[in-house]
Amino acid sequence: MVRSRKGSARAWLGLAALVASWSAGPLAAQGTQSAVLTGSVRASDGQALPGATIAVTSPALQGERTTVSESNGSYILRGLPPGPYKVRFSLAGFADAERSLAVALGSTADLDVALSVATVSETVTVTADVAAPVNTSQVGANYTGRSVDTLAMNRTLDAIAELAPGLTNNTPSAGQVTISGAFAYDNVFLLDGVEINDNLFGDPNDLYIEDSIEETQVLTSGITAEYGRFSGGVINAITKRGGNDFSGTFRTDLTNPSWTKETPFEVSNGVEHRNDVNKTFSATLGGPLVKDRLWFFAAGRYRSATVTDQFDETGIAFDNSETDKRFEAKLTGNIDPDHTLQAQWTRNRTDQHRPALDASIDPRTIIDPSTPMDLFVAKYTGVLSPKLFAEAQYSAKNFGFRNAGGVSTSLVDSPFLTNGELPGVPPGAQYNAPYFDSTDPEDRNNRQITGSLSYFLATSGAGSHDLKIGAEQFTSIQTGGNSQSSTGYDFRADYLANAQGIPQYTSDGRLIPLFIPFSTINVNWIASRGVESDIRTRSLYVNDRFSLGRHWFFNLGARYEHTSNESSDGAPGIASSALVPRLAAGYDVTGDGGLRFDVTYAHYAGRYNQNLVGSGSSVANPSIVAGVYVGPEGQGLDFAPGFDLSNYIPFFGSFPRENVRVDGDLRSPLTREFTASVGGRLGHEGYAKAVYTHRTTSDFIDDFITFDNGSTIVEVEGEELGPFDNIVYRNSDLPERAYDALQFQASYRLSDHWQLTGHYTVQLKNDGNYEGESGNRPGLPTVIGDYPEILVPERNFPTGRLDDFQRHKARVWTNYDLSLGKAGALNLGLLWRYDSALTYSLVAADVDFSDVQLSRDPGYFSLDTQSLYFGERGAGSFNGAHRFDAALNYDVPIYRSLRPWLMPELRTVFTDPPLAGFNPSSTPDFD
Repeated sequence: MVRSRKGSARAWLGLAALVASWSAGPLAAQGTQSAVLTGSVRASDGQALPGATIAVTSPALQGERTTVSESNGSYILRGLPPGPYKVRFSLAGFADAERSLAVALGSTADLDVALSVATVSETVTVTADVAAPVNTSQVGANYTGRSVDTLAMNRTLDAIAELAPGLTNNTPSAGQVTISGAFAYDNVFLLDGVEINDNLFGDPNDLYIEDSIEETQVLTSGITAEYGRFSGGVINAITKRGGNDFSGTFRTDLTNPSWTKETPFEVSNGVEHRNDVNKTFSATLGGPLVKDRLWFFAAGRYRSATVTDQFDETGIAFDNSETDKRFEAKLTGNIDPDHTLQAQWTRNRTDQHRPALDASIDPRTIIDPSTPMDLFVAKYTGVLSPKLFAEAQYSAKNFGFRNAGGVSTSLVDSPFLTNGELPGVPPGAQYNAPYFDSTDPEDRNNRQITGSLSYFLATSGAGSHDLKIGAEQFTSIQTGGNSQSSTGYDFRADYLANAQGIPQYTSDGRLIPLFIPFSTINVNWIASRGVESDIRTRSLYVNDRFSLGRHWFFNLGARYEHTSNESSDGAPGIASSALVPRLAAGYDVTGDGGLRFDVTYAHYAGRYNQNLVGSGSSVANPSIVAGVYVGPEGQGLDFAPGFDLSNYIPFFGSFPRENVRVDGDLRSPLTREFTASVGGRLGHEGYAKAVYTHRTTSDFIDDFITFDNGSTIVEVEGEELGPFDNIVYRNSDLPERAYDALQFQASYRLSDHWQLTGHYTVQLKNDGNYEGESGNRPGLPTVIGDYPEILVPERNFPTGRLDDFQRHKARVWTNYDLSLGKAGALNLGLLWRYDSALTYSLVAADVDFSDVQLSRDPGYFSLDTQSLYFGERGAGSFNGAHRFDAALNYDVPIYRSLRPWLMPELRTVFTDPPLAGFNPSSTPDFD
């Protein structure tokens, strides 16, 4: 390609330099934390006007940004912070024109203008932001901090995301969301361009202060190549930067457990919520150090709260407390109007008093953990030429667990988990001592380097192209052995209960474990403390968003990802690659967003979860020796035979680097997606859009225990434990997951003071035989590839509705503003939620193999028990639920812009008591 203009030559040299830099030491760019303004300038007769000057100003922008229209009249301005903008168009011989609009995070706002040969300038206000979801092939939603603050809802990133269509928080662990039927641990949460996911669970670390969040973008389908390392979707948030005017906030949130009605379970156990006002203090302050050149922003948050909670099954009340201290500081400076540097630092330390596990039922499981975390980000953005825009970023996120477990090394102080084999005793209930080990601290960190170049190419015949190329290096770092117990052991034993299933206690209030031959199990966790694993993903992507006239729009993108890992224990690593396309086409029937059709086709390569790819390493993956009790029957913590390890015969073992191996070519699961949508404006006051999404997943990571894999004789500390079946982790298409859904979203401004917004998602299908996760266990292998001679799909891993299936989800909210003049202003926010019934499977855990199954055993060493399904997966359903949440915001001017405000909230009104928890476990009756 030969061009005479120097700007074009510099652009392609810059692209080549970026690719070369990835080879030597990769850069990384994850998504878009700004907005783009583009469009065309024409004369009133439709002729293109090259050379017109386009200038934009905004309270969110330092100084003024300008560009010049190209030969075909098109223009582009990149790297614009989201916010309200004034856009001025000028050209010699034509009247100036001015437009006003708002641009949203991660969006491309289209603004065309026709200049007239007149002597008087015109000023027109345009509300182009209302149709932003229509003017893109990406599917999702944007929420400003102001809009979230007017509703009675939590303001965490996962709660904001849950407000969007196409996803649900029906997930195994708190703080997660599942997007378009994907794994709950496999989304990307971005804060100012940095991934803040927990390395295992995928929920966001609390490295933000709610009052500092400027805007949040939720992407669920049709996601472009700038984003990677996910199979679900993207939650992309940015924080405030300050401005040319000093501004700040101070907020106190007051809650009281006594303001919350007791659940029926609490009422039946005589539990009353304590009357104690808990306070959360938040403050922000931003402003200029040098106007238009250097801004600062700072925020802080302090929370100390204690609530009365209650253990399941036992009904024992306990105090659950938390102290949370957060601080954020940010500097944003212009080298000149075209080049910006930004640096920020955030720190959070949370101290808690809580049970070690959600499944805990005993006060002796309570611990006092701390989770220190911090985030540092440095970023550069620059306009290198009117056509060339550059971004680069470095970040470091640190997150740790301290004092998060037991301390005793006495075997009697080991944690116990119930088997659920006795009437009235649920499976998996935890008692006697805390899980985990305070002497084995864990860290989950990441390092990220970012960079991209964007180039604008305008032609008379091939349309306008917004080209972007970027590279990414993301390193996930995990340290610790994941010791499950300070004693190195846990026991699987039911506790003593009466005929009504009520737990029985010793005189000092302790549950009484039962030691039953061939039922009670002892598990020895052999952890390697202090080991480290690094999973490094290097990516290149290219994306071309281009338009052909006013009707046809295309997005052609592709992303290449190469992943490898290494562990300090010397375990063999993996090295694999994926090339994923991201394609879209749109047709605007009216040419102005009045009616538009879009289709997309995309592949998403999921993240490499440490629980799966690290199965052959001892990092966060202790060796396991499980033994079955063969001693005399007895009960109690003073029953010596139950704690005599010689009374346990090993029957299962998992030993990284011994009998557990990982395929060196292991790939991340691949999700294929197709979407079709139609949307348009509703006059000048709103929009409506309907989307169909289809997804399938392949290349699942699963473990395989087959007779052909053989066995390994394992020795621990010189003692031979016997042969154990080999376990091999590899990709497979035996598992299945498929998702089909329709979603509808709309917004309409009923008046200057009244806005109505809502959406509805219906899952047509969310089926499969591979869950891949459960409570507190992300990246969970299945039995699909295990013991193929013995297990059968219909009884052991049937296909059906997955755990995150939710047929219907609807959210509708409205805001009404009422001015009271000098007496202030009122805002009423009303949010209605509807969630249809959640599903569960009729499945019994830990069922012995039948004689027929054992007759097909070719000679495995590790046969234990099985999970047995009765019918299809997801055969059972709970009841659906709806609720109204209301908020009334009143503020009054005191002095200049000082406006104190009060916001009472009512949660879960006009509805029946919601489902607070459930236990769908089944016990088979073979008589």
